[in-house]
Amino acid sequence: MFLYWGRRGALVRFALEAWRAAAAESLLDPTLSVARSNERFSEFEAFGGRLFPVSTFQTSREALVRSLSIGGLRRDLLARLRLDRTQTAVTLLSHVWSPLVAPVFRKAGVRTVTLVHDADPHPGDRTGLLQNWYQRDIAKADRIVTLSRSVRDSLVTDNGPPPAKILTLLHPDFASSRPGGAPNAAKQGPFRLLFLGRILPYKGLGRAIAAVEILHARGIDVRLSIYGEGDVEPYRQRLGALGAIVVNRWLSDDEIDTALASHDALVLSHVEASQSGVAALALGSGLPIVATPVGGLVEQVTDGETGVLAAGTDPADIAFAIARLAADGTLRRHICSVIAARRAGRSMQAFVHALALHLSRG
Repeated sequence: MFLYWGRRGALVRFALEAWRAAAAESLLDPTLSVARSNERFSEFEAFGGRLFPVSTFQTSREALVRSLSIGGLRRDLLARLRLDRTQTAVTLLSHVWSPLVAPVFRKAGVRTVTLVHDADPHPGDRTGLLQNWYQRDIAKADRIVTLSRSVRDSLVTDNGPPPAKILTLLHPDFASSRPGGAPNAAKQGPFRLLFLGRILPYKGLGRAIAAVEILHARGIDVRLSIYGEGDVEPYRQRLGALGAIVVNRWLSDDEIDTALASHDALVLSHVEASQSGVAALALGSGLPIVATPVGGLVEQVTDGETGVLAAGTDPADIAFAIARLAADGTLRRHICSVIAARRAGRSMQAFVHALALHLSRG
């Protein structure tokens, strides 16, 4: 059984693609548990009898009320696990209820596997406030899966689980609905640079803006776009001076794909990172990435192959990396060809197959 009880965001897409890959994987006979409040629940409903839907909550008030029904959820989950003769439960992202239902898996004799996306909370990310609570679920899992060596190393360093308990797989790239494949590396005109995703302090938006300001001062025509929800007010004046496009709200998957299709590169100006779902979106669309050399970003972005790595996190370093990619059409064409050539090996199908192989070996 694959479990994902979140409501929205990149992990919804991750869960949907993982389930589709699992359903096609010969080594698995999977079921899936998702929340009825999931923003794409109708797509999960198409899987019929393999679906075990759960009523969670959308507000804090609902969370208090729904928590009273945990006993019923435990009974229903136990019955379903026994009915399906489930051997392994894979939690794609720990939910606030995960530690409360964990005893059900042990009672049913089901092995538990938990994907850990972050070892430590990101600065400014409110979900990090629950990190210690989630650790209860992680600590009791039979196997832990990380999507980068960076997260694995942080877990071990923080006196966490023993290394033998951790399986590290790559962060799979998301499938793209973009027509036409990779961007036109030989195009003329301004270089269109995209900053995509929730705007949080650790993502370094101010550094990306400063880098583009440096380039404009040098006469290099880079057009910056900011797509995502979060606080952009401290940067409004500077963004206006740069003529930047700002779409400051939550984006649908279609809007994200359109944004990726209309730019020449993605910029990841992080000051720290585990790995990046936004990078996985870009690579799935064939889009080169300019990234700072922090955390797991260096595992997703190989300099000169899937993008360009800055020498550091300072705006001058980021500006130099952007200029290098913008000025070199041959480099862009090479990067686009490498991304395309590696697509199958970095797909969700490859990720699920690797996970299935490890599960089959015990």
